[in-house]
Amino acid sequence: MRLSAWSVSDVGRVRAHNEDSYLVVDSSGLFLVADGMGGHAGGAHASQACVEVVAKVVQHGLTGLAGLDRDAASAAAKELLGASASEASARIYDRGQADSSLHGMGTTLTGLLFYRERAHVVHVGDSRCYLFRGGVASQLTHDHTWLNEQLRAGLVSAEEAETSDLKHIITRSVGFEREVQADLMTVNVCPGDAFLLCSDGMSNYIDTEELMELAREHFVADLPQVCVDLVLDRGGDDNVTVVTVMASNGTDRRVTNSSMHRTVADTVPLPSR
Repeated sequence: MRLSAWSVSDVGRVRAHNEDSYLVVDSSGLFLVADGMGGHAGGAHASQACVEVVAKVVQHGLTGLAGLDRDAASAAAKELLGASASEASARIYDRGQADSSLHGMGTTLTGLLFYRERAHVVHVGDSRCYLFRGGVASQLTHDHTWLNEQLRAGLVSAEEAETSDLKHIITRSVGFEREVQADLMTVNVCPGDAFLLCSDGMSNYIDTEELMELAREHFVADLPQVCVDLVLDRGGDDNVTVVTVMASNGTDRRVTNSSMHRTVADTVPLPSR
């Protein structure tokens, strides 16, 4: 399986600073989006520290998975992601306690770790992960927000949720408390699958149905910029970050130029219905 990834992050039209951070390391199959909170200094610090700690913990831990069989390695990779989120939360919380200017900071975290034809998802907060398969878009993560919990419990209707002023009340984040419980899941990956990670600066403006149409109409490589441009046209009142990852056959010879922050490559469109 070969992975190709593309990413765009924009400050938006209202905020003075970008408190989103993201990580693209296709050589180890790790992709992360983090949306910081707690003011410019705190939010930016929390999100950047989060992706750095998660990356270090995961990359160190991957060395111990080589000798395991596929199922054992899958379980260990998922456990590794959970441990990395816990380590990041502890470090961010401790830093906030030690520095009054950073007190109360935290960040969302949504990420993918690809290992042996499986994608492992880690999720805390209201950033999101979507899967595009066979022309259909599915949201893999559930927002950790007060409103979404009320919606899933049947205490508010979808119509009420759409117009609510309480969308941004997050019930779980990395670093606001020392311990955090991350949602973890595993998806079997097929060639042609594409994944999209985003901060809520995108999902607040583009719903799943529209995102599915955009994926049908554009190359996976172009989706991050297409989504960001659409968000900016609609107001862009928050930082917005979008990362797409496509899995292709291992014989694909196209070259991806990867870095910690951005990759550039060409790809093929998603299959239509």
